[in-house]
Amino acid sequence: MTTNEVYEKGDHAWLTACAAPGRHWFLLAGTLQTLETLFAITRWGALAWTAQAVMDDRAGAHETRGLAAFAVASVLAVGAGWMAGTLAERGARAVATGLRRQLTGALLPTAGRISETGPAEAAWAMVDLPDDIADFHARTVPLSRSAPLSMIAVLAVTAAVHWPAAIVLVLTTALLPLNMRLAGLFAQHGADRQLAATRYLNAVVLDSFRGIRTLRELGAVGRRGRTLATSAEQLNKATMSVLRRAFLSGMIMDVVITFSIAVNATYIGLSLLGYVQVPHAPRLDLFTGLLVLLVCPMYFAPMRARASAFHQRERATVAVGAIHGIVKDTPGEVPRGAGPQSTEPVGVSLTAVRFRYGGADHDTVSADAEFAPGTWTVITGASGSGKSTLLSLIVGLRRPSAGSVRWRTTSVGQAPALGGCAWVGQRTVLLDATVRDNIRLGRPEATEQQIRRAVDAAGLSAVIEGLPEGLNTRLGEGGWGVSTGEARRIAIARAFLRGARLWLLDEPTAHLDADSEREVVEAIRRATDGCTVVIATHSFALAAAADTVLVIDDGLLHDARLVNAR
Repeated sequence: MTTNEVYEKGDHAWLTACAAPGRHWFLLAGTLQTLETLFAITRWGALAWTAQAVMDDRAGAHETRGLAAFAVASVLAVGAGWMAGTLAERGARAVATGLRRQLTGALLPTAGRISETGPAEAAWAMVDLPDDIADFHARTVPLSRSAPLSMIAVLAVTAAVHWPAAIVLVLTTALLPLNMRLAGLFAQHGADRQLAATRYLNAVVLDSFRGIRTLRELGAVGRRGRTLATSAEQLNKATMSVLRRAFLSGMIMDVVITFSIAVNATYIGLSLLGYVQVPHAPRLDLFTGLLVLLVCPMYFAPMRARASAFHQRERATVAVGAIHGIVKDTPGEVPRGAGPQSTEPVGVSLTAVRFRYGGADHDTVSADAEFAPGTWTVITGASGSGKSTLLSLIVGLRRPSAGSVRWRTTSVGQAPALGGCAWVGQRTVLLDATVRDNIRLGRPEATEQQIRRAVDAAGLSAVIEGLPEGLNTRLGEGGWGVSTGEARRIAIARAFLRGARLWLLDEPTAHLDADSEREVVEAIRRATDGCTVVIATHSFALAAAADTVLVIDDGLLHDARLVNAR
């Protein structure tokens, strides 16, 4: 069953399906939890038997055997509980890992889904939400196996030694499901508020880090700090509200459980003193009374755990809703992207292509065009006119709302395949690594000779020679700094190393002075010799170097000569 098919059945079905990677471990944990209950019953039985032996002045051998049985049963109970927790944790890790793999496939464009998820929400979904769902399953799936068996075992032992005490347990149990349901409903509203506050704080923090330089230049750091403090306080209030609700519903559960235990304790005490005698009930002695009192709390332990899991369920339900919005459009199976395996330049055909963002009332881009193999095409237009959107359609980062985009050689025609072309964007990402590692980012297996060719093609030789350790110079935080123009040429060398015959560049000379722009244009010319190149830019230097200049005007792609002739 695909992810979309599961979602069509609702979030509840998908929440249940999420447990699949860890279900084996969860069921084993449930079995061990049941064994823990049986060992605990044995432990308390041995203790009660030992106490009865002491009261009866039996021989020391009875006490020794009773204490030995108590010790062995205690060790087995603790061991079973520890193993159950370990297996449940292993299952939780499997569930969280499976969810993060789905999120990775949805958030990264290599999965075939075009994600518009903001970075703050994406980080929050990746870091926190899978654990909320995994923790819920680690708690509830083992309980679904162990709770009925454990409660039946305790009830059976209680009924076997003194059935009136078992009746009290059964009557009290009827009050618990209603309390558990109220606990879940009580927590839902608080969980929704906490979700909204968490999302808002994530966005504020990320925006603050991104714009810290601008905020400092505008003198707005103090105001932003107050915004952060207010957002954090809102999240704190929402969290405290959830905790108060959880505490109150847990207190109600404790009152019901305490009442049941108190009734049994009062009955046993009065029976031992001879004040109460239930007709046809077996005789109550110290062994029977002590055993009943010791195992009664064990009867309610699974119910208490299920009640606390109601709050975890609300967190998991919130997480499912958030993840649903991210992964719902991810295809079940996506073929691996690969460009045409050819030494020929790759042409591009745009046939009746239309693209409209969700909720928009008009097309952002409308285009019919042919980019001939081996040519340079520059796309110009006002900021926000759709140049970057058109490039994203050609590269395969987005799918057109209508029409088709095809890559073509003399022998092959195919839809855009991520990874099959060279891409140089507006912002060059340099990792905290050496220059060599930054250049071979897209081709880790590249040889030293191939790296040197890329350096020469991008015009980086003089730059590398000026660095303290050449290609081994470390860049990034705490490392060596390079200029914007040098960073762009590192990106060009990185793209050259891929060996793709189709290049797409988005404002490769933005924010460069005239000399740096000239150097970057020359580097692009050298690196793309014989390749098909499509560039979105405002640069006159790039437009002058192009074979064809197109312009986007009011969302429509035109030949620049036709626009100028109007």
